[in-house]
Amino acid sequence: MHLNNPDYSKLRALKFIRREGPLSRVQLAERLDFNRATVTELAAELMRRGLLVEEKSAASGRGRPRTLLSIDAGAGYAIGLFPLMDGRATVDIIDLKGMRIHSREATTGPLDDMAALPDLMVDAFEAALADGVVPRALIRHAAIILPGLVNHRDGIAHWLPSSRTHHDVPLATLVADRIGIPVSLDNRAAAIARAEHWFGTEAEGQLDDFTLVALLEVGMNASRYAGGRMQVGYNGMNSEFSHVKIAFEGGRPCYCNSSGCLTAYASVSGIASEFARMKGLTLSSLAERQQAFDEAVRLADATDQPALFDTAGKALGTAVSNHVNENDPGRVVITCARPDLLRLIAQPFRQAVESRILPPILARTRIDLRLLDEDDYRKGTAALALEGLYRGDTFGIAGQS
Repeated sequence: MHLNNPDYSKLRALKFIRREGPLSRVQLAERLDFNRATVTELAAELMRRGLLVEEKSAASGRGRPRTLLSIDAGAGYAIGLFPLMDGRATVDIIDLKGMRIHSREATTGPLDDMAALPDLMVDAFEAALADGVVPRALIRHAAIILPGLVNHRDGIAHWLPSSRTHHDVPLATLVADRIGIPVSLDNRAAAIARAEHWFGTEAEGQLDDFTLVALLEVGMNASRYAGGRMQVGYNGMNSEFSHVKIAFEGGRPCYCNSSGCLTAYASVSGIASEFARMKGLTLSSLAERQQAFDEAVRLADATDQPALFDTAGKALGTAVSNHVNENDPGRVVITCARPDLLRLIAQPFRQAVESRILPPILARTRIDLRLLDEDDYRKGTAALALEGLYRGDTFGIAGQS
């Protein structure tokens, strides 16, 4: 989508006002780099849609009060669902400014059958809607975050690592047709990147251009923003950075049935699998995988020989270096769900990127390592729902696109 596309311009305008607070038309024109006539027309349409209202600012001295544009927080709501790691999901209802006004938990089970996803998602949404916190007619968009490979553009769930069955599920359409609300779909790394873009506290510019790599509770992935837009591939897929190849002959096997994938070296799951192989163990459940990882951490700390974690840091640093050398993202955020993993890989990761990123690019690239905040999932799901609502997407409703 081109930066001057009308729909994208409206989305940018609403994001600026949500992030910075009420703005005058002159201020908004400066932020968007548009002329005042274009902004006046854009604002008029957003007011017709009930997203913006005018408010008067206090007059300074003898001057007239300025007219500011503000988001009408109560003019509509969005609802978002994101599964947790223990068979539960959180469902939130948010207002147009992104404030959470209602939350409840739902039981989803292990998400081990993709064919059951529509029923599980619909039941969770319906339970939250039945609480009656806001009139159902005011819920204008819904969002679902899944831990797997999804087509964000077309709303298709292609693959979940926890599922026993693997086939394409047009989840957004199936859920939207049953609840009567447009639905957007994305994965967990994309949700965390959206949380950074929409709710982050960095200086202006550093929230619009960055790559985020998420080392999650079990797996990992990445997502990228450029020019304030999340980058989505030709086929509607987000990045599958976890399957970037960092080893060739003799590379570790990956759950994708290939080998040498980054996730087999740098994720909790990959480290646990390699530790189990070295110890002659068989891992048949998520709990056993977590226990194997915990034991690998304990041994690394006790013996001061963290070879598995040195390899993990070097592998991640190599993959990030390749990405930075190719794409020059300006900023890279490594966010990690486990403090012990972040602690053990930080030094070898830093050494790898400092030796493998081209010096002129390295000097201009900010690289941050930090712990994942559990609220990032909640914020990212809210941002996905607001993004669809702000754009006026009707995807997923029968007969609309």
